[in-house]
Parts: sequence; C-alpha cells; structure tokens
Amino acid sequence: MTEYPNLLSRLLLRRGFASQFAFPITDSRKLTRRLEILERLLPRPRHLEPVAAPIIVAGLPRTGSTWLQTLLCAHPDVAYINHLTHHFPTCFRAANLVTGLLGIDAKGERFIGDSVVHSLRSPSEGTLFWGEWLGWDPACLTYDPVRLADLGPATIRDVHDTISRVVALFGPGKRFFTKNPAFIPAVPALAGLFPDARIIHLVRDPRPTANSMIKLLRACRTQLAKVKASGRPLAMRLDDFVPYPRLPRLAEYVGRYGADDVRATARLWRDAAFFMEGLAPSLPNLLTVRFESVLADPAGSVARILDFCRLSPLPADNPAMAALYARTGKVAHVNAYGEYGLVVDICREAMARLGYDPDRPVGEVGAAGAAAFGGLL
Repeated sequence: MTEYPNLLSRLLLRRGFASQFAFPITDSRKLTRRLEILERLLPRPRHLEPVAAPIIVAGLPRTGSTWLQTLLCAHPDVAYINHLTHHFPTCFRAANLVTGLLGIDAKGERFIGDSVVHSLRSPSEGTLFWGEWLGWDPACLTYDPVRLADLGPATIRDVHDTISRVVALFGPGKRFFTKNPAFIPAVPALAGLFPDARIIHLVRDPRPTANSMIKLLRACRTQLAKVKASGRPLAMRLDDFVPYPRLPRLAEYVGRYGADDVRATARLWRDAAFFMEGLAPSLPNLLTVRFESVLADPAGSVARILDFCRLSPLPADNPAMAALYARTGKVAHVNAYGEYGLVVDICREAMARLGYDPDRPVGEVGAAGAAAFGGLL
C-alpha cells in the first residue's frame, strides 16, 4: 500500500506512483518546462566540489544491490541521485526544492513486488542520467563497449558537473554513491571517468539470481503493458524491455533460449563473473561482495565496506542503522524458484571461483577459489 503524508501528495502522485517502472517512461514535459523556469532562477552554487572517489556498485539485477544501496546511503556522508532527481534530470534542484517546501512525497513498494519500499527521496539507479552519458538504448540488446575515449570532452564535463550539482543538494564534503544493474559492461568507462572510484562488485548465488532475473523481466513486461493501457503518454516508444546488462552474448542467449529462460540468465551470471574477473587487474580499488555475507552479518559487512570506501565507521549504537540491520533479509513475499541443477551445470566453474559450493545449501558461502576478483567479502 502506498502511503502519502498529506492530501496534496495523494492528488499529485497517485497516478505517477502507479506508473512506476525500471526508469521514468511517462511523459512529464509540461511539468518539466515549469520547473525548468524555476531552475533557471535559482542561484548556482557558489562552489561545486569536484567528484572525489565516488562509490560505484556493479552487479547483476536481483543480487541485493538495492538493499546494499539502502544500507550505504544511510551513511551521513553519502550523496546520491534520488527518485525525484531521476525524474527531472534537467531541473532537479527546483523539483527537490518545491516538493520539500510543500511536503510532497509518497512511499510504497516497487512494482516488482519484492518487499522493497521507496519514496521520492530514496536512492534511485539514475538510469536516465547514465543512459544519456553512456549511450544506452533500452530497446537494444547488443553489446556496445564504451571506454572513456568514446565519451568525448563535453560528455565528461557534463558527467562531473551534474554529479557535483547532485552532491551539492546534500551539503559539503559528501561522497557520491551510484549503483545500476547495467553497470558491468560500463565498468571500463566508469573507471576512466573516476580513476579514484571505489568499485564494489556485488554477486549472489546464481541459483536464486538466475530465477529472480526472470521474475524481474516478467514484472517489467507486465508493468509496461499496464502503463501503456492506462492511456498516459509515454516519453519514449518502448515495446519491450529486457532488464539485463548488455553483456557480449546477451543477444545470442535471448535469441537462442528467450529472455525468460534460466538457461539464458544462468549464462549471463557466469559471463558477468568472468567479465569482472578479466577487469579486476586493471581496477586497483575493487571489492567483490557476496550478498550472502551481507545477509549473514549486516553490521560487520557494512563496516568492512565502509572501510574499503574510506568512509567513517558508524557508531555501534546508531538506532537508524540498527533498524536497517534488523530488516536485512526480511521479506513479505514468497519465491518459488527451481532448476537449480541446470544453473549449477552452467555456472559451476564461476561459482567455485567466487566461493559458492553447489553441494551446499543456497545462502552458504566458503572461501573463494581465485584472488583475481580483488578483495572478497
């Protein structure tokens, strides 16, 4: 159930919240034009701090990245692209100002039905921003490797300037955090944009992950059909959306098996693991995190990640963090996953290298079989 703090919020946001998607797809040009007028009237921050050592989480969808994002973005020194900023990329200062003054907000579960609650000011994946900068096409499945040299000076300046302005919303001395399930193929470009970035490679046992990716795909297709049927104008033409990273063989797997087949998603898990392993020697600040470790010891895992990110430790008696740790792994939905044997047959070698034993129950991890993934948690 969606919660609104006041009647104005309900009146303004009810239809919009019902039309949520993996990224904003409804047409908001009329409101955007009004907010852009206010944006031009707002004084530019006197001093924009350079983007220093951003924290980047790269991992397949359904690996726990949203919950890790929730944990890390609760740190007082972390800034991020919130959902409001994501919906209004050309006038996000005005959008945040107006909604803040009027107390406009909404809070509810994502359309995926995965027990994750978000609001206008909770962290988003910033897909509109990254898609514009990195040239992502949501309708295209082909692998298009992008490196820093491909972006051009104007795009590089825009990336740094925009992120600096986003960070300024949170006050001075903040560190920028971002995560997106499409990031894995873009890691070389991200590492070029931010040589001092702390990159977290998040993984999860392929048995539930391969199944959960299919659940996400079906939820996206159902929601896209629902939004189209609502009659709301769309900002883009989109007949289908496959919410998987554009790894080199994605189009091949979708063509051969279908996007909703575990044979495709398991192969993507395997390929993503080896893709990141190949990049690891060129990434001096890389930490691979198994989500099972976060579930087993949220406080200890966050402490180690904060240390890796060079963020100050959080007090042990911090009540907000204690509440988040207590909620870690608690869900209200029930999953019915299967074909674990098939997933293991496809992913066995990569599983061993990341410390997943196919003969042990899902949720247990052991020592990693290779050190090429950077540090491993």
